[in-house]
Amino acid sequence: MVIEAPRPPKLSLGDLVQGFLGDIGSEDFLEGMEFIDLDLAEADATQATFLDCRWANVNFGYADVPVDLTGARFSGTEITDCRADTWTMFRGNLLHTEISGTRIGAGVVYDSVWEKVRFTNCRISYLNLRGSKLTDVEFRDCKIDEIDLDRAKVSRVAFTGSSVGVFQCEGATLGNVDIRGLEPHRISGVHSLSGATIDDTQLMLFAELFASELGITVE
Repeated sequence: MVIEAPRPPKLSLGDLVQGFLGDIGSEDFLEGMEFIDLDLAEADATQATFLDCRWANVNFGYADVPVDLTGARFSGTEITDCRADTWTMFRGNLLHTEISGTRIGAGVVYDSVWEKVRFTNCRISYLNLRGSKLTDVEFRDCKIDEIDLDRAKVSRVAFTGSSVGVFQCEGATLGNVDIRGLEPHRISGVHSLSGATIDDTQLMLFAELFASELGITVE
């Protein structure tokens, strides 16, 4: 069986206008802007749209005062060397987006739609993608402590060169999901792994887990 790899995002960032904190507001539509060295703690960007923008060295808020990106939409956007103790963007959309060198504590991004998204060299403690739809998403050279894909619809997703500590997928629908090389110490939802690809080594590592899930006793 041939594994279909994620299709890469396509960005076309030309001359960008410098953006400031005061430009960002609820339901705003911002296009062709560059946000650098900003602290967005407590900013309200609910339902905002960011089209063909660049974010660099931006703090998306602290655990107790995060920027509110509920329902926000990022398209054709580059996010580099940023930080978010708590990334609050549930029911949001990422389309043709590149995120690199970014540190995320808790990603509260459930019920979202991600399409053609690539994370590179990112450090993520917890990523809550419950009930989300992911298509053509790649985590490349990332370290993720826990990812929650419960009830998510996931297609053409890969974890190239990445590590994941806890992999949750209860009730998920997977298709062309490449988890080869991952060695999570806990998997929740083994029965939902249909549509995922693992390697020979993982098959041996997960044998006891699979047997337990199927009610098989190994002596």
